[in-house]
Amino acid sequence: MMQLLGLPLDQVSKMLEREAIPYRVVYYRSYKPYEDADSVRVIRARETDGVYELVVGEFKTGIDEESQS
Repeated sequence: MMQLLGLPLDQVSKMLEREAIPYRVVYYRSYKPYEDADSVRVIRARETDGVYELVVGEFKTGIDEESQS
C-alpha cells in the first residue's frame, strides 16, 4: 500500500488514477469545523478488496499573522 497519510486529496487522487487504482473518499467533518480551512488531507487510508478507502479532513495549513497572535 502506498504511503498516503497527510497528503492533499487532489495529489492522492491523481496518484491513484495514474495507477488505475479504484478508490472512494469519506469526508470527516467535525461538529466545529474550521472556517478558514485551506487543505483537504488524507487522515486514514485502507485497502479492502482492491479498493482504497480514503478518510479525509479539512485543515488550515497556511499561517498568517492573525493566527499567530
